[in-house]
Amino acid sequence: MDEIGEMPLEMQVKLLRVLQEKKFYAVGGTKQLNADFRVIAATNRDLEDLVKKGDFREDLYYRLNVVTLVVPPLRERREDIIELTHFFLNEFALSYNRLIQDIPQDVLLDLLHYHWPGNIRELRNTIERLVVFSSDGTIERDYLPLSILSNRNGKDLPRAEPTTGAFQTLQEELEAHEKQIILYALKMENGNKLAAAKRLGLSRATLYNKMNKFGIFD
Repeated sequence: MDEIGEMPLEMQVKLLRVLQEKKFYAVGGTKQLNADFRVIAATNRDLEDLVKKGDFREDLYYRLNVVTLVVPPLRERREDIIELTHFFLNEFALSYNRLIQDIPQDVLLDLLHYHWPGNIRELRNTIERLVVFSSDGTIERDYLPLSILSNRNGKDLPRAEPTTGAFQTLQEELEAHEKQIILYALKMENGNKLAAAKRLGLSRATLYNKMNKFGIFD
């Protein structure tokens, strides 16, 4: 159940009853049905705070809060941005039948240093926008949404932690991320470069060029 924190109080009562009794009535039905199920609920709201405010039932909160997994926002795990970008790029290139060879480094830098208030959904929508606008197969920086382009001058720019203990330039940091993603893709595909290139949304020639640049050899 996504966005459980947005559920109205009257619906919370009904859900709590189903969780407790494992029985329910189908819509329009008159016969009570038994149910054997498990609930996985997600929210970006602070449920404890909602409980204190009376906007979320305390009994339902403790009924749901058996095992809690905290997923950090995208801005706190920037190492995932490049891999997710290539994944979505490949997905939408196939969906829109666009031959996208690569994504420019300046666009990747903008993506890496944006704060992503909408998390992965926002990143996915942004990549779809880039593919839609790239009618000739070439992604341009100006295709990015204004909210991302406004960070060009560093305004409201969050500081990303370096991948190493020492400070690096943005270009060095980007290349370090790219190298790790390429190594991971090659490992996932057991060294098959064509399969790794497809996984990354790159042409085989582009992958070879990047491997040579980063000193990745067989």
